[in-house]
Formats: sequence, structure tokens, C-alpha cells
Amino acid sequence: MLLKKFIPTQKEQENGDKTTVPNAKIKKLYIGCGSAFVVLVILYCMISLNYKSVYFPATIINGINVSGLSPDQAREALNADISSYILTIAQDNETTEQIFAADIGLHIKEDDSLQVILDSQNIFSWALQGMLEKEYTLEAGYTEADLRTTLDSLSCMDKTRWISPENAYIQYDKKNGYEIVPEVLGNEILTDQFYEALSTSVNARETSLSLRDAGLYKLPEVTSEDVSLQEQFARLQQYSDMCVTYQFGSQTEILDSDTISEWISLDKNGEITVDEEAARQFVKSLSRKYDTAYSPKTLQTSYGKTVTINRGFYGWQIDREEETKGLLDVIRAGKSVTREPVYLLSAASHDGLDYGDTYVEINLTAQHLFFYKNGKLVIESDFVSGNPSKGNGTPDGAYAITYTQRNATLRGADYTTPVSYWMPFNGNIGMHDGYWRSSFGGVIYQTNGSHGCINLPPAAAKTIFENIQKGIPVLCYFLDGTEQNPNALTAEQIQAQNNPVESQEPAPAPAAPENPAATQDNPAPSVE
Repeated sequence: MLLKKFIPTQKEQENGDKTTVPNAKIKKLYIGCGSAFVVLVILYCMISLNYKSVYFPATIINGINVSGLSPDQAREALNADISSYILTIAQDNETTEQIFAADIGLHIKEDDSLQVILDSQNIFSWALQGMLEKEYTLEAGYTEADLRTTLDSLSCMDKTRWISPENAYIQYDKKNGYEIVPEVLGNEILTDQFYEALSTSVNARETSLSLRDAGLYKLPEVTSEDVSLQEQFARLQQYSDMCVTYQFGSQTEILDSDTISEWISLDKNGEITVDEEAARQFVKSLSRKYDTAYSPKTLQTSYGKTVTINRGFYGWQIDREEETKGLLDVIRAGKSVTREPVYLLSAASHDGLDYGDTYVEINLTAQHLFFYKNGKLVIESDFVSGNPSKGNGTPDGAYAITYTQRNATLRGADYTTPVSYWMPFNGNIGMHDGYWRSSFGGVIYQTNGSHGCINLPPAAAKTIFENIQKGIPVLCYFLDGTEQNPNALTAEQIQAQNNPVESQEPAPAPAAPENPAATQDNPAPSVE
């Protein structure tokens, strides 16, 4: 609008109005503005040239404002700042140690980094760039040997104070059963990693370094949270209160978790394994304590006297091999049970006399027997036993009825003899009816006895057969003083003694087996 005001119109020019004055003013204004602009440009350039040697405003290096400083001045300022640097190292036990800049000769590296920052400045853009803060980070220099020496001098690096890490593990406690014992973290330091972390912290001018957070402690390989350990614990925990109770009549033997824990372990696949030899020895100890087979028996005879029967197999006998297998299966199952052992031989009772109060009492001296059932006398009878003069004497001992058979045939070498009631108890020696005999008892057996069997009157054999069963004990013994008086023998007994009946007797029976278990379950054909 001002310029327009000083431009003369055509009329003014025609009228000769004076227009030279405004034009002169305009020219002077142009000249003045141009001069000012030149001055400003020169001034800006001069300021710009200054930034060839100093940093722009708002230039931050390592947190220090170095605006207007030369690289040398900046280095001096940065070194002054870094000289107060302290790195605090925190340990697990809340103990801290400090590393000072002077300990490691910490300084700004003597390289061209500061000059590179300066050279990167576009000096003519200082006005714009000066309003934009720029931050730079330079690595500090230090003597590696000093850093290593300082590290080694820290108390946390005293190896005599180190506690090595320990893995978590499972243990059995008598009070609490199985439990996981937590890992021990320890304070053993990973030296190489510590040095690297220390270097990184110093370079970044970090003020604190936690050994645990930085993972500088050696760690256990197995922790209590380990999945595999937890699975193993779950398998073992069922044994914490497991027990196997063995029943022997009124007596018990308990295999408790304290003992079981010593037998079981985990294989490389984490599966339960049981010490088979330990189980075998345990069963062996039960057998030694509770087996009564082949052991002496004390009998209060029907004659009032007490005898000891030393021979025979009757009694309890644990099948050690089968019971060991059974026990191992029970333990592997991990559940408490009450069980009775697997027996090779069984008896009537675990309490008191193992033959109980149901048995056949055979007095080989008196040639007389008694059959008691539940403590009550069922029958007593004379009999004829094996002929000792021919080596066929009936052996004493404690035995058991192997089986009973009606209408059996006793087979000898050259003949067969049928009997109505057959009750073997010692191998092929048994009780049966001797229907071919007219007299029993006395001393008939001494000259006209059997080949080992107990020959009974048919009526007596029938009564016994009807009341007896497999497993009932047969107790045979000799008792001096119970022989029948020869003067008291009946005429029939005397005649039977002198009239042999060998044609009706089978061949001699074999000796009783040392272990008759197989014979009881699957007896061989009887020969008498």
C-alpha cells in the first residue's frame, strides 16, 4: 500500500506534479534493507564458522551438556564427571561392594569420537539444530588389567567363602515321609561372565549391578520346581505311609515305610525299582521266625506223658520264592495291604501248638491211636503198623493227611490189594482198613506187621475217614512203658501174631520225601 501511494498517476505526470521525492525515499529504503540483510548474513556466517570448533547448543554427551565446548574442553568436562563414577555390586546376602573410577583408571577414550561428533555438525544449520537436543554416548576407557585386578580383590570373589549350588532332591523322613529338599543356590560366581557384566556396566556407566539378577551365580541343575523331579516325587509320595502287614495268627509283622523306603529307588526313566535281594532277605527272616515244619513237636499224649516228636514235615513253611515275588508286586503297587504269606506247607495254628486240637495221635509202641477233633475224642483204636524185623517199621514223626480216597487199590510189585478207606500221610504210608486181619494191637506188628502202613479195623477206618480231611496232622511217636503186656494178649492177637498175612500186604512203601509239598498237591500212586 505504501508503494502504491508513491507511484504518480498519469494526470500527475501531465500536470507536472513533483514525484521525485517519493522515488528517492524508496531507493534509500531498498539500500537500507539490503545492507541489513547482508550484515545479518555475515553475522550468521561468522557464528556458523564458530561451530566448526565447538558444539551446537543442546548437545549432550554422556549426560553432560557440552554446548559451546570444543572437543578438548568436552573431554575435560567428561573426565571430570566420570571421575566420580561408582559402581555398586549387590550380593544375595545384601552385602554390597563398590568399584570407583580411580580403581580402574576410568576415562574417556583417547580417540576421535568427540571430533567425529563435531564434524557431523552442519555449521550453517546451527540455528535450527540448536533448538533440537542431541544426545551422544561415548565409551569410557579403562585398563583391563586394573579391572581384572579390582574384580579379583572383591570379597565376593573369595573362593573360600563360596558355597557351591546343590540340586534339589527327594528324601525320606521318618516323620514326614517323602519330601522334596529345596535346592541350595549358593554364591559361587561365574568368573568370566562376571568380568563381562562388569565391563558392560562400566561402559554404560550403570551405577548398580546385582549378581543374582544378572545371572552371575552358578545355578543348580535341578530345582524343586523341576517337572521331572515333581513327577518322581509323585511316584514316591505314595510310599510315605505304606506298610505291608503280615498276619501269623494273633501275631503280626509289619513292613513299614521306613524299611520300604530303603528298598525302593528310581531308575534312569524315573520308574520305581525295588531291591529284590532286600525283599528276599526279609521273607527269609519271616520264614526263620515263623516256619515250624521239620521242627520238633511237643505232644501231651493221651497217656499223660509228654513226648517230643523230632521227625516229620508237619508245620508251617513259607514258600520263600513265591512270597518274595508276591511281596515285590505289592511294593510296586504302592498300596498298604494285610497279607498272609504263600506257604509250601500249612498247619492248623500259628498260636500255641501248630497242630491245633484236631489230629491223629499214633502210639507206635502201644499200637494204639486216638483221633481228636476240635479237642474231643472221636475214636480210639488198636492197629497194626509196619514190621520192624523186615525193615518196614513205621517211622515216628509229625505228618499230615495228603488226601483221602474211597475204594483205592494198593499196588505192590506182584499183586494189588483193594481197600475201602485210604488216608496217606507220609509219602505212601497211610492209614487204611485191614479187613483181612482178625486182630489188631499188641505186638502183632513185630512179626506180622505191615510194610509201613497203619492197618485199622474196618469200622475204625470208616469212622476216621468220615471225619478226616486233607491237612489234618498225624502225630506218630514211640513211648516206652506203654507196650501191651504179652500176658494180657487175647488169643486172637496171639494167633494174628503167629499167622502171617503177607499175601494181602502190598510192597514196601518208599521213604517219605524230604519236602512233601509236591506229594500233598499231586501225590504219587500209593503202594500201601
